[in-house]
Amino acid sequence: MRLLGEIIQLPILSHSGSYLGSVEDIVLDNKKLSGIGFLVRDKDWYMGMKFISKNDIEVIGKNAIITTNDSLKAVAELPDILEFLADRIEWRGLPVYSINGEILGKAEELFINEDTLDIDGIKLQEQDYVISRDNLMALGPSAILVDIKGEGIHKEKPSVQESRSYEEKGFEAKQNAFLLGKRLIRDIVTDDGTLIASKGDTVTIQIINRMRSLNRIQELINSIEQ
Repeated sequence: MRLLGEIIQLPILSHSGSYLGSVEDIVLDNKKLSGIGFLVRDKDWYMGMKFISKNDIEVIGKNAIITTNDSLKAVAELPDILEFLADRIEWRGLPVYSINGEILGKAEELFINEDTLDIDGIKLQEQDYVISRDNLMALGPSAILVDIKGEGIHKEKPSVQESRSYEEKGFEAKQNAFLLGKRLIRDIVTDDGTLIASKGDTVTIQIINRMRSLNRIQELINSIEQ
């Protein structure tokens, strides 16, 4: 389970190691309270946004999304997706009401199931409360309705990594996208002489994570072909 904000801007990689683009936003089926895929910004974004279906996603990882093939499609060529986008709801900031008419707050973030893209919960602005999926009744254009007669509002947040701000994570995702697939112009070794990567190697997410854990990401940036 992840905050949607942690998924947005993740790079998308194919099995061939190609960088396909980065996540721009989720495309929701409002009636089913589930995502059907992601809008993707690629290098040709000025020609129109792309789309990747959840069926083409192999894994949503910590630092990247892996797809089984080069599966991006132009949104303009997908009538079904255009219909979902026409019904798109700007859920951020929507008021959240209980079934007895009490306003509980405003929606700040969605918790997303990484396997199904279902909405697993809603975080409210300026509150510790999370409304679970079981108590979501409707995601409408003007309000979100919830049934809180059970234990739908609770303080136990799902297990997510929130130690860093979204801005930091977004910056790291952009760094990853810039570095992935670049060729090294020199060997990279640790202080004790252990080889991390050799001159001529292609930068992988494993190399990036290793260098970031050593706080040497700038050295990696300075060691790639420009």
